[in-house]
Amino acid sequence: MMRKLTLILIAILIGSVLQVPLSLAVEVPQSSIDLELDGKEVVLEWGKYEIKIKYEDEFLEYKISGIKAIKTVPSGTKVCVVYEDPDDKKVYTDRLKHGDDCKGSDVMFWIQAYYSTYTKKMYVTLGSPLTEKQEVSMEEKDSETLQHSVKIRVDEIDEDDKKVTVEVTMPDGQKVKKTLEDDDYEEFDVKIGDYKYKDFMRLLVTDVGSKDVDFEVLFPSYPVLTLKVESVEAETSSSETTQEATELVYNDILYEGEILTINSNGTAMYKLKLNSVGYYSSFSLFDKNNKPVKAFKVKEGASYQVSEVPLRVEIPPNTVDLEYKRIQLRIYAPQGFEIPSLIREAEIKIGLSVNTNKVLLDGDEIIVFINVENQGRGKAFDVKVVAPIPSGFELKSNVGSWNLKTLYSFTEMPVLVYALNPTQIGTYKLEPAVVTYYNEAGEKKVVKSNTINQIIVYGLPKLSLSGEAFNGTWSTYVHTQEKTVKLKFTVSAEGKDAKYEFIKNATIKLLLPDSLDGETELFVGDLKAGETKTLESEYAILKPDNAIISAMLVYQDPLGKWHEENFGNLVVVNSLPPAVEIKEVKVYPSPEELPQYVNSTLAKLDNKAREVLAEKLNNITISYLPPSEKGINWWPILAILFLIASAVLAYNYMDLKSKYEKALKELGRRERRPGGLPKKEETLKVEEKAVEETQT
Repeated sequence: MMRKLTLILIAILIGSVLQVPLSLAVEVPQSSIDLELDGKEVVLEWGKYEIKIKYEDEFLEYKISGIKAIKTVPSGTKVCVVYEDPDDKKVYTDRLKHGDDCKGSDVMFWIQAYYSTYTKKMYVTLGSPLTEKQEVSMEEKDSETLQHSVKIRVDEIDEDDKKVTVEVTMPDGQKVKKTLEDDDYEEFDVKIGDYKYKDFMRLLVTDVGSKDVDFEVLFPSYPVLTLKVESVEAETSSSETTQEATELVYNDILYEGEILTINSNGTAMYKLKLNSVGYYSSFSLFDKNNKPVKAFKVKEGASYQVSEVPLRVEIPPNTVDLEYKRIQLRIYAPQGFEIPSLIREAEIKIGLSVNTNKVLLDGDEIIVFINVENQGRGKAFDVKVVAPIPSGFELKSNVGSWNLKTLYSFTEMPVLVYALNPTQIGTYKLEPAVVTYYNEAGEKKVVKSNTINQIIVYGLPKLSLSGEAFNGTWSTYVHTQEKTVKLKFTVSAEGKDAKYEFIKNATIKLLLPDSLDGETELFVGDLKAGETKTLESEYAILKPDNAIISAMLVYQDPLGKWHEENFGNLVVVNSLPPAVEIKEVKVYPSPEELPQYVNSTLAKLDNKAREVLAEKLNNITISYLPPSEKGINWWPILAILFLIASAVLAYNYMDLKSKYEKALKELGRRERRPGGLPKKEETLKVEEKAVEETQT
């Protein structure tokens, strides 16, 4: 039971704590009027209220008509009048609130005053929260008069871009034309005599349609536009002189939330805080006791003279940095003032990365990137970056470190890049990059990057491919007359470490001639260093050929990149039939044909050759003849002599016959004389000539 009760109490306590920030987080927009008055005592008539403010010994006394209580607070403290019931707008007349109690929506108006002992002036701000709401829906070219004589006219509606252009006429007659986007707002000022009621109206676009637009309009809770001001006492003193802000005492960056200490002759006098950064940057000035002196805004490209103290604050043009919430600030003060520089801390961040953590030996390199960035508000000086180089690698360039004189806040060095070449296979670690620098206080700092824990270097094994054909035995050359032939291919990988040296998805692609038919791609798969694989396949022999078989080994390296290696003339398959060889062979005649062959051979020879051959034949045959009793057999000799004599006589006969016939032809050509015989002398001459030719 006690445990349950404890839990309930804790839940209630947490709920109550969580509810407080929610109410405080709601910021009510404010309108205000700034006044600068002489003397320590002033009287203001703002509408139906008379407000008397008197300064004495760093305190201000407030008297407001209609409220019996008198409020005395330190100079610079906000005092406000609140409603008893905000819905009925009834003033609670017995009390005033001050400080943080003046931030609620129940405030009717508030006053914040500060008296400067330097200028002898009273600086007063009157304000009222924008809590009076009015909702309006208007069409294009419509005009409507709102509360407090404010007039709005819709000039143009752009439904595509969700924009509307309006012209607003304020109670003082001033006309302002603005173009607003959906869910965007604009604030409008109005004049009260010599003064200005700033942010008197806020116009918010809640919805942009095709033909109409919806607005939400906010007015001050106390929208009174009559104000009378008088100074009860103007105080001057000849012994005191007003100091002027002529010396530049600060010209540097200031970040949102930072506080500058303003010293005079070595003593802290004021503190200036940058509350927010924007087109109008907000500041708060405090005295040496941290009491508020002045809250003000400075426009970019303009300056602001603080009237309460001799300070001038300036923001140069184009120096507002909304991304990093900082501005370039210049502060002018009288001679003798100074502002110590703020010491900010640099925040160096280093990033180490590589283009890949897996490479191939003798083919790839590791590209290392080092990013150095200052993410802090302070500067870093003498920045030095040292790059890591792991074992098993060598630096491709000669640069292993970089130096930079100053690394400003929220800036980074150019990316540092260098290359490493692997020298051996294995797994390696890339140690952190190291950055050393000095901060704004002069202290040496060392920062390290991340580590690359695993870089793997692979290698390719040395590959070999051999082929054999089967014809009773396996050989690189076979001769076969079969219709098929078996082929065998062996792939081997040679290396040192199978973990890092291997190939993947290897395939043998055979280059077959058209005389063979069969599988042209043999899948090997993965092959590690020291491993061998053999593949067999049968092939059809389509036609006789001396087939030379080559191959291409296609595979992936450990990183997945494809490679090709050619292996030529692995195996030869000869399927040609045996060759027919023709040789000239001497053929001899049979015994029956020999005599005729000898006779025909002798007849073809000349006399001398014939005699030599006949003698050789006679020497051969004589030993085979039987011995003769009658002595020498002369018949063959006589027969040969007869043949020779007959040949000679025949030759002479033919020669004489040809000569005789020739002589007769010549006699026949002579013309005979008509009617008589030839002369005796002519006949004798012819006969004598014929006898001479015959004799010869």
